Amino acid sequence: MKPQVLYVNEISKGIACRIGNQIYINKGLKKYPKLQKAIIKHEINHTSGFTMHDVKMDLVNNELKGHKVDYYKFVLTHPSSWTEFFPFDCYEGRFVYSIANTFIWFLAFITAGGILWILR
Repeated sequence: MKPQVLYVNEISKGIACRIGNQIYINKGLKKYPKLQKAIIKHEINHTSGFTMHDVKMDLVNNELKGHKVDYYKFVLTHPSSWTEFFPFDCYEGRFVYSIANTFIWFLAFITAGGILWILR
């Protein structure tokens, strides 16, 4: 099997994303080297396309289990990382979407709609 070549690009928004052989990672993660390494490992384990394996990886995310404190510290101190939780984004002119985030937003809207319907 031919070894996979991946390129890492620093970005100033979101946390991390893999598109094909490109990994985009927030440059602020340099302050959290262990977290950065875990996130890069997570992105490497994604496929170069988009499969159910990728969705499962994002929902389970085993690589970050020992780094949750640093993860939340990073997210809370870097508001630009909040775009990671949007269902859609754009990287270098490429439109990307997250099935996991789309599902979470869908559930949130359904829940909010249900609550508002009950309270009316």
